[in-house]
Amino acid sequence: MRVNDLILAIMVIVGGVALAAAASRLPPIPGQAYGAEVFPLLTAVGLILCGFALGAQALRSGAGPAIALGWARERAALMRAAAPVAAVIAYMLLAPRLGFVLATALMTGGLFVLLRVRVVVAIPLAIVVAVITYYSFAYGLRVPLPRGLVEGWL
Repeated sequence: MRVNDLILAIMVIVGGVALAAAASRLPPIPGQAYGAEVFPLLTAVGLILCGFALGAQALRSGAGPAIALGWARERAALMRAAAPVAAVIAYMLLAPRLGFVLATALMTGGLFVLLRVRVVVAIPLAIVVAVITYYSFAYGLRVPLPRGLVEGWL
């Protein structure tokens, strides 16, 4: 799929604005100097800045075709495009039952394999990513994450 970068830039900016609007409605955290909106707002600002940078680059380089969908005729390409959405849906269904670490490791490991990362690299990398992310959010940021079998060992 070829999508003009200007279209992608607009989508990224709109996503950043939507994230900022949603983050501004998050309730404050009692006893904290900063609220739950800080990280989503920082992410929103980053998205908006990246969108403007992408748009400026697209305008400087000249516009190509708005959308060319030749890839959509290939089944494998469609599967690769749908995989991240399917992985997020699977995570949402599995995390409450399996816990954050196991569900995240399965999701990232599956996506790594789909991206043709060797299995002997994908599995340990997925586990390391899941554990580091768990510690960062559960202990560093004190975000409550779904608990499962593995979290009891950590």
